[in-house]
Amino acid sequence: MGQGEEVVSLFYIGTAIMLFLAFGLMFIVVTYQRHFFRMKRKETENMLKVSLESEKNERARIAADLHDGVSGDLSAIKNYLSVLAKKESENKAIFDEIKEGVDAALQNTRAVSHNLMPPLLETEGLVPALKNHLDNVGSKAQIEFEVIPNGVAQLPPLVAYQLFRVLQELTTNMIKYGNVSKSEINLLQEKDSLKIEISDNGISFNFKENLAKPNASGLKNITSRLHAIGGIITQNEEKPKGNQFTITIKNINHA
Repeated sequence: MGQGEEVVSLFYIGTAIMLFLAFGLMFIVVTYQRHFFRMKRKETENMLKVSLESEKNERARIAADLHDGVSGDLSAIKNYLSVLAKKESENKAIFDEIKEGVDAALQNTRAVSHNLMPPLLETEGLVPALKNHLDNVGSKAQIEFEVIPNGVAQLPPLVAYQLFRVLQELTTNMIKYGNVSKSEINLLQEKDSLKIEISDNGISFNFKENLAKPNASGLKNITSRLHAIGGIITQNEEKPKGNQFTITIKNINHA
């Protein structure tokens, strides 16, 4: 081999080594970036779960304070007024008006307490709590809500809580904006997976388009809550009338 050929060979070998080192460095950088993004995503998911769990606990604490504290005080005031009304018969009309005001405040306090943390959600689970909530709001808004459980078992507390809030937000939007008269919520559980189909006969609503709007805090809350328990929401946009949404959670026991 001549000197010229040796130089060419060394050039190719050196080039090959440099390319190998360059690709190796790129591979290390890409691998590190992927690992870094996975760690950041996991950290974000954990922070979201902690935040939502804290919200759940804070709601439960405030609801208990309202129920045990404020409601108890209002009930005591009501009893004192009843005693005074018997002694001050000439002022009975005034006492009756005050008692009516206290009764209204007591009912509102209990309603707020139940809305913050429905008692049935912790004692009976998602389906009874959801049925009770929709019966109450449906009768006031003149909307027929039907909940079909299809053998849904007791869900993990965090999953049940987040799903209740998601369905509460969706049905509240129906009442406010959808001109709905009938809605059906169909739950189907298969081993560790859960699917919930929500349909209504109201005004058509594009979830994705409205989610992109800057004032869509309610819809963003829905996606955040579902993300925290490994769930997604999709929409059947081909439905000719009304709306149909599907919530899917593939592994409810590890959410």
